[in-house]
Amino acid sequence: MTESKAKNISAIPIDGFSNVRITSLWSFLQSVDWSEPWLMGLLAFHVLCFAFTILSCKYYRLQICHFLLMGNREMAAPVKLRIILGENDSQRLILPGGMPETVIELVQEIKRQCGVDGDFRLQFMDVEFGNEFTNLVSMSDIQDKSSIKVIFNSVTPTQPDGTPPSLYSAAASRTLNDSSSLSSAGSSFDTDILSSPESTSSRSTVWPIVFPMPRFAYDSQLQLDRANAAFKETGALLNPDTKLKSAVLDGLAETIVQYKVYLSDREFDEVAEALVTANPCLKEPGSVTGYGGWKTSLKYKLANYRTKLRRLGCPEVTVNALTHKPESKCSPAYGVKKPKKAEVNYCPTYPAGETPETLEEIRVALLSEVKKRNNEHKLAAMMDKTFALRRQEVVSEAPMIADFKMRWPALFNVREVSTEFKRITTIHLQSKFFSELDVHSANLMKAYAKKGGVQGKQIKTIMAPITKTDTIEVRRECILKGLCVYLNEDPDKLVKQYLDVDESTQMAIAETVFGIFVIRQEGAEPGDDPADVGIVLEGVEVMSELGNVAFAVVMLLGLVYALNLSYPQELKYTFEVLQKIIMELDANKLSNKAQVLKTLLSR
Repeated sequence: MTESKAKNISAIPIDGFSNVRITSLWSFLQSVDWSEPWLMGLLAFHVLCFAFTILSCKYYRLQICHFLLMGNREMAAPVKLRIILGENDSQRLILPGGMPETVIELVQEIKRQCGVDGDFRLQFMDVEFGNEFTNLVSMSDIQDKSSIKVIFNSVTPTQPDGTPPSLYSAAASRTLNDSSSLSSAGSSFDTDILSSPESTSSRSTVWPIVFPMPRFAYDSQLQLDRANAAFKETGALLNPDTKLKSAVLDGLAETIVQYKVYLSDREFDEVAEALVTANPCLKEPGSVTGYGGWKTSLKYKLANYRTKLRRLGCPEVTVNALTHKPESKCSPAYGVKKPKKAEVNYCPTYPAGETPETLEEIRVALLSEVKKRNNEHKLAAMMDKTFALRRQEVVSEAPMIADFKMRWPALFNVREVSTEFKRITTIHLQSKFFSELDVHSANLMKAYAKKGGVQGKQIKTIMAPITKTDTIEVRRECILKGLCVYLNEDPDKLVKQYLDVDESTQMAIAETVFGIFVIRQEGAEPGDDPADVGIVLEGVEVMSELGNVAFAVVMLLGLVYALNLSYPQELKYTFEVLQKIIMELDANKLSNKAQVLKTLLSR
């Protein structure tokens, strides 16, 4: 009897912290360490909630608000998703209201926040299949901090009866049937046209951060290798003869023109420094940098190389021929047309087998094709084919916007502006812009908060709508306007506001040279959608129905590149930051204002 009682007692669990044998509810309560701060806070929270419920028992509306507030704290937990838009291109999607109920709602949220549209499907990282991506058909397959991949469909599949497939049928059918979807805000057609075999772009890589050293002619490379080995052993420098020096310079020039034909002084420094770094035996003892003489020789060599290219009809060089300059200013140094905003394909050559006459025939055919519906893919192919003709016209002739729009009406829509920007820079326009802007948003707002004086008050006024309606569109708009003020520029020069009842709106738009117009309804709140958002260049309304200001800024930047425009003097710092910090194009050469801001954002 005693042994069985002892066995029963030993079977009773003992708390590991208080060493109290738990035999009843009272002993369990004794085993709890009630001095834990989190436990005391939890108890206090429930006591306060209970007391509030008792005291407000006669005020049912107050109790309803209390219940909804407590319920939303649990039900509306924010969700973060990683959206993969392409290779080396991803963006964080924040859902403050929790996970959407359907995949279609998630698709719409991706379109709204990430600035993408078109015909695409979603895939999620499936842990049951080794983290391989699988088509997303149910929201139960994903959770907080899941990775979602966006797959763009180049051709929309159809079922035998001609209807779109069931997967995202709502979004797919809207893309097929709504011809205005191409101009909807947030649409993105950053498809990889440059990778197609019929691509007209002559280059596909920007200027490298570290210049790649080529392999020179066999005998020259052998001589350099032996001299480098001798330098490591004895420190002896090589005094290259004329033949070796010419071979080295020729090899460097051939590699340089794969990126550009006109180099800045800084880029000449980078090439010469890369040469003596890879071949230390070529350092010059009488030079401060060790490569000053190589830099000078390289400038002359590239100038001679451009002469050869001019004789061969290379458009990047022939556009600066003396025959294309006014007689009164017929000088080689006058008005040199070269990339100034990190353009990769500034003035490309015609596609193989094409002439200006054949491309002009395609351009004329475009005038009728653009009026047809549901032929976006044909238009895209024709625009891609005529890219070189369009760029040479823009660069060499600098036509008026009204005339150019009449000749190339297919260019002035969301899809083609985005694609043209990618042809010129090899970078996705919308996804890159919005992802980088969202990354820097928190630090930009911190920088704005530290601004004092008149500028600080103006920034606070601009940022006020965020406190009322903190949507992603309103936040981006306020940050972009605040950026203008922070850089001591006038945001009204960039975005001009009008009321729909104002009769002078059209006249004011016609007098605008460069900017964005926003037409709002009378009495509208800051979070309400505007009646219209568009872009005006030289008094011509080139784009409209863009949805929000942030998206219009993206399209305006794309048009600056597509039409080879210069930044307006009153907004030059704002667009410098957008180009070099947000888009990371030519990010190594910054003005003092932009450099200070970049330093603050990097901390």
